[in-house]
Amino acid sequence: MTRLLSQLFCLRRCKAQHMKLHKYRNALPYELVEKIIVDAWCSIGDASARWHFFRAISILSKVWRDVLHDVVLRYVFIETMVDFVAYERLLSRHDPCTQYISIVLNAVDNKQLHVDEIAKHVPETRFMCLAITVDRRDYFGMILQSLLAKTESLTHLRMCWPPLHDSFACPISSVVISSVTHLHIARHPSASLGSVLASFPNVTHLRLGTPCFLKNLVPYMSTVRVLILDAPPQYTVHTAAILQSPTFIFPSSVPLWNIIDALEHGLLKSTASDPNRIIMNAGRSDADKLKIADIVLSCQNHRVAFECRRVYPSLWQPCHLEPRRWNHDAWN
Repeated sequence: MTRLLSQLFCLRRCKAQHMKLHKYRNALPYELVEKIIVDAWCSIGDASARWHFFRAISILSKVWRDVLHDVVLRYVFIETMVDFVAYERLLSRHDPCTQYISIVLNAVDNKQLHVDEIAKHVPETRFMCLAITVDRRDYFGMILQSLLAKTESLTHLRMCWPPLHDSFACPISSVVISSVTHLHIARHPSASLGSVLASFPNVTHLRLGTPCFLKNLVPYMSTVRVLILDAPPQYTVHTAAILQSPTFIFPSSVPLWNIIDALEHGLLKSTASDPNRIIMNAGRSDADKLKIADIVLSCQNHRVAFECRRVYPSLWQPCHLEPRRWNHDAWN
């Protein structure tokens, strides 16, 4: 009986695959249609344009509509209320199968996107971009509990808080997200980066976009093997008291990371034969070359590999969303 059931199952699966291939026999190859739609869908930054594209492709043909639905449910944008409403309609007819998701919280005409309403999209998510545009003191705990803890498949996560003068401090949470191995924090709440990192104990690749005292983070980075630091030139630091004008402008943000002091406190310390790495994304000018030389020497003394990449123009600042939402190269 068991063998017969197995044969029937295989026959049914082969028949389904045959019908799918038959449906696409007279069209472009399925893989090509899928690539065209994925590239187009993921390159549209404006929500209205995104769903105009969706409606236009939906009436093109049944083949393209079927592929489109697969893509839209896999690569999910919930960045405005327009997106949220559109996906509510889709999920009334389709099961969620999100693998890549970009979320903007509290960014829709003063109407709050509730975290628990978005959680239905994330059970199978592998890569999430999460932008918090209006912060509250309890927000990070809610995000951990009601959103990030809902998926065990999440491995890549990018988070960005508002500018530091608009952010509350985050208390340490008891919720731990063990699946995340690649973490990119483009901007973090003031004096709370340690609290954030404590919720991700298995991160091996960490990218930070806001200079801070790295030595204070050493206890939370025992598993990190690759540390990427954004160090743009002409770096501006604001305070809560002065919102319209900068408090300080640093010609280079390289010294603000205090890497040498952090190495003395055990940053990336390892007994493995393959040394851990620091990658610094600095300005295109070499005005900070003396400081970089000091960092190189200190890294050599502590058996940590160091690489400086000259990539940033003047006045670069992290943004809450990147043009390429799901950029695996962010950790390379």
